[in-house]
Amino acid sequence: MTTSKTINFPPKKEKTLSQAMLDFRVNVDSVTKDSTNPYFNSGYTSYNAVRETINPTLDMLGIVVIQAPMILDGIDVLNTRIYMAHNTSEMIVSNIRLLLPKNDMQQLGGAITYAKRYALISLFGLAEDDDDGNKASEHPSIPTWENANQRKDVIVDARLHVDQDEMQEALDLLEKTKLHWINGDKIKDNAIVSKRGDSLWAGLGKEYKTKLSLFRREQK
Repeated sequence: MTTSKTINFPPKKEKTLSQAMLDFRVNVDSVTKDSTNPYFNSGYTSYNAVRETINPTLDMLGIVVIQAPMILDGIDVLNTRIYMAHNTSEMIVSNIRLLLPKNDMQQLGGAITYAKRYALISLFGLAEDDDDGNKASEHPSIPTWENANQRKDVIVDARLHVDQDEMQEALDLLEKTKLHWINGDKIKDNAIVSKRGDSLWAGLGKEYKTKLSLFRREQK
C-alpha cells in the first residue's frame, strides 16, 4: 500500500508598504513638467500628468492612493492615504491645508487639485524635470519592470555568476534583461532601456560592480 504525504508550504509573505514604496522608486523617480503658469512664467507638472506617470506602477505593486478634501479640527485640508490593497492597517497619511482666499467653489477646486498634485509629488519623492520637447517620452506611462520581483531576481542571478567567476555570463544577463521584456520582445523605448540598465547596475552593489568593471577593462 502506497501512502502519500501532504507537504504544507508556508504561506507567501505579503509585501509591506515600505517594501512596495522602495519598489516604486525603482520604476518611477520623476515626472515631466507639462504645463505653464502664466503668472510666474514657470513650468509645472499637472495633476493628470502625475497620475498618468505613477498609476501603472501603483497598480502593479498593489498600492492604493486615496485623496479627498475634509475638515480637520475646523480646518479645510486635502487628506491623502497610501496603503497596500491587501493590508489597510499599514498606512501613510498626509494632510495639506487648503488655502482659500474667499468662499468660491472654483477656487476651492483649484486648491484641491493643486494640493493633490503637491501631495503625490512630495509623498513619492518625485523630481520634476523640464520639458525640452523630448523629455515627455523619457518618462513613459508603463512600468520599467513587468513585476516587482523581476529586477531582484536578475540581480541575484548576476551576482551568482560573478561569485562563480562567470563575468561574461553576468554581463550578458544584465544586457539581455535591459533590452528585452520577460516574454522576449525587444524594448523599443530607449528611456525604459536606459532606466532598466541604470537600475540593474545600481542594484549590484559596489563589490560586484567593481569586479565587472575590471573584467570589462581587461577585455578591451
